[in-house]
This record gives sequence, C-alpha cells and structure tokens, in this order.
Amino acid sequence: MVKSANAPTGTQAIERALTVLGVLAEHAELSTGELAERTGLTAGTASRIAKALLVEGMVLRDPDTERYHLGPRAVVLGRAAERVLGIDKAMQPLHRLAESSHESVNLAARDGVESVVLARVQSTLPLRFVQHVGARFPLYSTASGKAMLAFGDSTTDYLAGLPGRLPPVGPGTLATRAQLERQLEQTHERGYSIDIEENVEGVRCVGAPVLDGDGIARAAVVLQAPSVRMHKDRIEELGPAVAATAREVSRVIPDASVLRSQD
Repeated sequence: MVKSANAPTGTQAIERALTVLGVLAEHAELSTGELAERTGLTAGTASRIAKALLVEGMVLRDPDTERYHLGPRAVVLGRAAERVLGIDKAMQPLHRLAESSHESVNLAARDGVESVVLARVQSTLPLRFVQHVGARFPLYSTASGKAMLAFGDSTTDYLAGLPGRLPPVGPGTLATRAQLERQLEQTHERGYSIDIEENVEGVRCVGAPVLDGDGIARAAVVLQAPSVRMHKDRIEELGPAVAATAREVSRVIPDASVLRSQD
C-alpha cells in the first residue's frame, strides 16, 4: 500500500515508484491491472509509474503480454547492494551449509513485522520447497522470525502488539502468544529456532540468529526441508550447524544492522 497519501508530490512519487518496484520484486511479472491491485494505486497511476520506470531501465515490459518485470538496472542496483551489505561474502557459508545438508538455505532480515528473504541457496534434490528472494512471511510463524525475536531488542513491543490468539498461517502455526513466548525462550536457550509446518504445509525449518557486536539479531540463517526429511532427530542434528553458519555470516557482514530496515 502507498504509505503517505498526504506526502509532497515529489516524495509521494518516489514512494509510489518504490512500491511498484517492491511488488515486482515479489512477483515474476504483472500486468498494469495487477500492479494497481497489489499497490493500491489507480490503474492510471500504476501505468504512468511503470512506464517511467521502463524508460529508466528499472523495469521491462513483455511486448506480447504487456506484463512488467524487473529490468537490468534493478539487477545492477541489487548486485551493488549485495557487495556493500556483505551478502556476497555471506553466500559462501550459506553454500557450504546447503552442500553439507543437501537442503535449501536462506538469509533473511526483519522488516517490521515480517521476515524477508535476502539471499537463497536452493536444494538440488528433486523434492524441495521453491522460494524466491524477496518473499515475506510473518515473524511469529517462521524460524527466521523467531530466531530474530529471541535475540531481538524490540521483542517485548512486538509481542505486545500481537493478539492473544495468533492468526493461522500454516497448519502448524502456534495457537497463542503464550506459546510463542515459550518457544522464544527455548530458542534463546539452545541457540536455534524451529518451524514445524507453521508457515508452509509440508515444510520444516531450522533458523539461527545473525548477531551484531551487541548480541542483537539483525538477520537469520534458515535451513528449509520437506517434512519427510526433517524428523526430530535431524532437526536436533542440524540446529548446531545452522547456528554455526549464522555465526560465520555475522563475521563477514560488516554491519548487520543495515539488513533490518525497521522494527
């Protein structure tokens, strides 16, 4: 949604353009109508912004379908951001964890009340959960979110804003805020979090916090696998390995605080 309806014209235009780019980052390609629906803009406004971004090379439009997708300049900016933030160096330990476990591995960061995938190494096994960079999920239903909450500096405020009964996301979503609080305590004690089909049916995850110099989680490393391969014993086996990878990532990202855009 557009954030500031009463913002000055220039600021509002920038916000709207960023909103369009953000939506395109989450979807392979979208028509003008779909852009309008997902951004809350009128069809005319969505079309004008998309055409302006097209001129700048930030988006491209398929000549046959007239659907928009991210363009080459967006790729250049993304690669530059990866270098500045240290994500390119973080890919090495992520790849090692993926190769040793044969499962998919994510680097995620907190954006408000959501966990956002910043980087991903996809499993090469035929049975795997397919996900894309930019995917967003609630903090309370994800291993990444719970890892960041268990070692976060604004967790009390976040928990206070949740209802007593948590809205279900997946078949295993925790039912209450009290259950979440207990799980966060367990996560802090053992150093890694778990997600037993709480977010996606058939998928289990193990996460660990990427800590800054003050011991605050600014990001998280998450290993994902189909439930058929992630029984209890394997979760307990992989937990320390995920935590070790998260510690390694924390050493190669210069300032992990920049990965989190807001609390």
